Parts: sequence; C-alpha cells; structure tokens
Amino acid sequence: MDVLVATYDSAATLEETLESARRHVPTHCLIVVDRASIDRTQEIARRYGARILTEEVGLGAARNLSLRAADTDPVLFLDSDVRIVRPDFYARALQEYSRGGTAAVVGLAVGKPYRFGLPLGLTLVGRSWAIRAGIPDEAQGRETYYLQRAARKESLRVRYVGEAMIHRGTYRRAAHWPEFQGAAIRRSSGLNPRELVYAGLVVLLIHMNSKRPRNLLYSPIFYAKILRGFLAPDRWERLDRHGALLTSVGPRPRT
Repeated sequence: MDVLVATYDSAATLEETLESARRHVPTHCLIVVDRASIDRTQEIARRYGARILTEEVGLGAARNLSLRAADTDPVLFLDSDVRIVRPDFYARALQEYSRGGTAAVVGLAVGKPYRFGLPLGLTLVGRSWAIRAGIPDEAQGRETYYLQRAARKESLRVRYVGEAMIHRGTYRRAAHWPEFQGAAIRRSSGLNPRELVYAGLVVLLIHMNSKRPRNLLYSPIFYAKILRGFLAPDRWERLDRHGALLTSVGPRPRT
C-alpha cells in the first residue's frame, strides 16, 4: 500500500512517523509531499527511501499530488506528526475497509475514544474515490470537507480503528489555529450552518477526548475563535499551518 505524507518543516516529528509506517504497514511506496521545508525534512524522507514531491500551493495540492502519484488503491494518509503504535492497525483497517458501504477507515489516537469526522491523520481511503471527491488545490485547511461531502452523497460510512496512533498535534499549538480553521470552514462550505454546528461538536469531542476539565471549559472560547475566523476569512485564511507563529501563505525565502 502507498503511504502518503504531507510535510512542512516536519523534522522534529517526521522520523518517528516514517519509522512507524515502515514498521507497521507493508509499504509499496512512501510518498512525501513537502511544502518547501527549510529544515531537515527532505533529508529525513530520503533516508527512509521516500519519493519526494514538492508543492507551494496549499494543503489541498499536497493531498492531490500524492493521490495522483500513488499506484495502489486504497492508500494510507499519514500526517507528519503521527506515529502508528497499533501493530495490527493495517490488518484491522483493511478488514473494516472491506465492509460494504465504506468510504474510509480512520485510526484513532491512543486514549481518545470519541469518534468524529474524517480526519486524515491516519486514514485508509480509496485512491480513485478520493480523487473524484475533488479537493481544490488551493485548500489550506478543512480539505476533508470534500471527502465528507462525497461520502454523504454516496451514503458511505466512515469506520474507525481504536488505539491506533499517537498524534502530537504540532499545528494545533500554533497561535490563532482556531481562527485559521474557521476561515477554512468558510472557504470550503460557504455560509453553511450545518458545518458550523459540526465544528462545534468536533471541538467538544476533542476536548472530551483530552480528559482535562480545563480543556472542556475552554471549548466555548475555542469555538468563539472559530467563529471569528469564519466571519472574517479574508484576514485569517492568510495564515499557514506551520509552527507557533503563523505567517503569510506563499513560498518562503530559503536561508
């Protein structure tokens, strides 16, 4: 199976990600799509025998480029800050995928029992189906909206494998992450109240998964920040997903 990894200055976490993929997934081709990283990301990817592609358009472009480069169907999306820890994840994911009416199989984080949506942190999905879903190249976030929309139209289900991975959540610690997500929701789905309700549910489940009362109490504030980004996408969409300090979208000068 081809494993598809989107990277962006991911040297701090990428080695664990790729090592876990090689250990737990019978990998046909490891495809790394990099957004002009200036750290050791590409060096690490080469060490693990990855095929390295580059893009400077958006996260949607990274997803599409990796899908078009892949040979297998299904494929496995793996985020660059995720480590697979369940030895039988691949076998269980294939078993779930073989069930009728399945769009994708999502690997859940260890100790996170609440299931929601179709994130691509660790997700087995049909290559041809994902291409047909039509993720726009310019999507900077919320690219999974287009997969979820396709699944709803075709009455397909998302299935889950528990205790599958550890997700370090690199980008979620970045300043204005909620506003960035709010802007991405607006650009993907427009003025769609369903998506706002869904975003609120996801925030609640994420904080319930954390098992920290202070995170649960923070949920209304977090959601308010999402709304701020949703209402002013022109301001907040001009952020990228990298690091503690978010910067303007577009190619960065190499140093």
